[in-house]
Amino acid sequence: MVGKTVAVLGGGVGGLVAANRLRKLLPREHRVVLINRSVWHSLALAYTTVMLGQKVARQISRDLRRLNRKRIEFIAAEITGIDLSGKTVRFDGQELTYDYLIVSLGTQYSVGEISGLGTAYTYYTLEGAEGLREEIAKFTSGRIAIVVAGLPYKCPAAPYEGALLLDHYFRRQRLRDDVEIRLFTPEPAPLPVAGEAISQAVTELLAGREIWYSPGARLQAVDPQGKKLVFQDGVDASYDLLIAVPLHEVPTVVREAGLAEEGGWVKVDRETMATPFEGVYAIGDVTQVSLANGLMLPKVGVFAHGEAEVVARNVAAEIKGGEGLWAFGGEGGCFLETGYGKAAKVKGNFYAEPDPEVRMRQPSLLWRWEKEGSIRTWLWRWF
Repeated sequence: MVGKTVAVLGGGVGGLVAANRLRKLLPREHRVVLINRSVWHSLALAYTTVMLGQKVARQISRDLRRLNRKRIEFIAAEITGIDLSGKTVRFDGQELTYDYLIVSLGTQYSVGEISGLGTAYTYYTLEGAEGLREEIAKFTSGRIAIVVAGLPYKCPAAPYEGALLLDHYFRRQRLRDDVEIRLFTPEPAPLPVAGEAISQAVTELLAGREIWYSPGARLQAVDPQGKKLVFQDGVDASYDLLIAVPLHEVPTVVREAGLAEEGGWVKVDRETMATPFEGVYAIGDVTQVSLANGLMLPKVGVFAHGEAEVVARNVAAEIKGGEGLWAFGGEGGCFLETGYGKAAKVKGNFYAEPDPEVRMRQPSLLWRWEKEGSIRTWLWRWF
């Protein structure tokens, strides 16, 4: 049998799972090549622990070069082009010809047309969480504004989790009476895709912790000199420390390849994650998956994981002369840490019709320990 080459673009959750699973399923004569701009994989699930000084980068990061020991060919390079007709990937002046392509490049962050947004802190990157840790440690009084700059954004629970964790942090420091926490989002309610009951439960949780919540707030500009947020409805809000969820965009190289339209994401078959291009699949945050109610499947790591398992198994079956029979069913969820050593768990079937069937298990110590366990298990399992 002539060996095939499967190129996996991106070393996040989806790419890492896909490469590992392919390597286990395929005979040695076939190549599995993973390309990522950095040699480091860090677990975004744990960025809030870095923000709060509970963990440091090395505890939630692993070197992707370790994958070479598993016979996964890892290349650290910036991907500069994808030629779908020629079945090649360009990077650092080189080219890789592939038989199958799995695009798991996630999102790229942007300030878009929101002037001043680049001055905000964020815990959506590891470096941002590290910088924010220093700011929080010296913050003793004033207003913290957490603002979601635009839709869609990945990990829909993260802004709410950050607000609740900061509330607990400042209560432990006996500073909460001097610290105001405000959360602004263009969403009509928290976690709207999960349903009205969960939205209401999160809203009540915020109110019970004295976190000022402003839905339907569309950010227009940031005035860093005056420390002021300007919203499209003409309302202004002051801040002393600004934390933002940056604008999310499809990576430029993906759009330029013709996989996504301007301002859009990669459209895929929601069961197989196949694109319209033969042998090309996309998984994780880079994709756009429509649900029965017209909303989109959230950009969450657990879905990237599940989609990667499906694509890897189907590709391996096809290479070995069989037929791919796996289908992604829309099952998954996430944790919502609430402080005090507790977390809620949101989980369900997002492909259910006419609306997703999702439930939230109330905050408990058990779900917090399950989240911590998943962080440790993940890094051990895939490296």
